[in-house]
Amino acid sequence: MSIRNMKLDEIKARAQAAFETAEQRKRDALLSWQALDEESNQTRLKTEKLRALRLAREAEDAAAKAAAPPKAATRKASGAAAKRAKASS
Repeated sequence: MSIRNMKLDEIKARAQAAFETAEQRKRDALLSWQALDEESNQTRLKTEKLRALRLAREAEDAAAKAAAPPKAATRKASGAAAKRAKASS
């Protein structure tokens, strides 16, 4: 439809509708952007929390391993060695 054949009120109504559509799209885009931003922030916070927990657990394990006495190497005696040990007792 050509603008030449439209009345002034029709032109204004059409322009207003186009403006409102554009504004609604801007609002939708802003809400989408904010939702994505919030989701990425939540993911980052969760990752930081999990990393801190993992590092704390690894530090605890390392401290416990350092504090524990070293294990003596024990080997099961073979049949002949066990007989010799038993015979010498």
